[in-house]
Amino acid sequence: MLYSLGREQVDKLLKMRLMPEFLGAEMLMVSFETDPTIASQILPKPLSLGQGGRAVAFVAKYPETNFGCVYNEGALLVGCDFKGEQGFYCLSMPVNDDMALIAGREHFGYPKKIAESITLEREGDRVTGSVIRKGTEIMRIECRLSGEAPEPYMGDLAVPVVDWNGQACQKVIVYLFKYFPSPRGRGFDYLPRLVREPVLFRHNEWPKAGTGTLKLGITPVDPLGELPVGEIVNMFYGEFHNTMLPGRVVARAWDPMRFARHAFFKTDMAVTLLDQYDLKDSERARSAWDLARRL
Repeated sequence: MLYSLGREQVDKLLKMRLMPEFLGAEMLMVSFETDPTIASQILPKPLSLGQGGRAVAFVAKYPETNFGCVYNEGALLVGCDFKGEQGFYCLSMPVNDDMALIAGREHFGYPKKIAESITLEREGDRVTGSVIRKGTEIMRIECRLSGEAPEPYMGDLAVPVVDWNGQACQKVIVYLFKYFPSPRGRGFDYLPRLVREPVLFRHNEWPKAGTGTLKLGITPVDPLGELPVGEIVNMFYGEFHNTMLPGRVVARAWDPMRFARHAFFKTDMAVTLLDQYDLKDSERARSAWDLARRL
């Protein structure tokens, strides 16, 4: 029974040592310069600005995984530094599948939301990636392929490594904050945790270089366009075999109230609450709150 697994089933799951794999992942990725002042304001401590104001956006199709989920995804990440290691802090990761959303958010802290349309289409030498959420296109990448990508195709976004099979890979470090709001309605269940998550990229065929444009939209609940898109540094398209390596907690937000201003972009609720809440009702709300706690 799913709601009460047997001991053998639990033991089997615990012994799996699952590393999520994405086979035949089709990806269109672009790195670009952004405003370092704005980027540094977005990064929660203890992360600091890295890559000189570099950011990354991508749209991907995952036709096969080792955990029973097929889905599409978009992402926006900003370059960061943690104790001298360069990585990327994930600002947004729309997906079109609830299983992918739950696994990514609850296991690692990825800021995933459901989007109604995530597409990646190729016609000849033209590739277009699009993410539409709540009726607005919040990301659009238009690329014209121009031959093989240079080596290394990820440039300084990744570090070349060799995996356990001796295969050459590109390793990208993603930083995420994992936290849950308290059921009491105030604060967090625990101190927000900074997670370091390495991802390996192995190309199936050598990726194609491209030139084109990136447009980030702005809505009250998806303000991607608040991160300015400057000069495009690198754009490429290809098919990959990706592996998410085991993540680990590397730090905590010891001042949760200072971190709180970074904690509301994973949900859409904050915009409504800020718009509807009237400070004149604060005393009445406090009295109701005190009573509610005793019920």
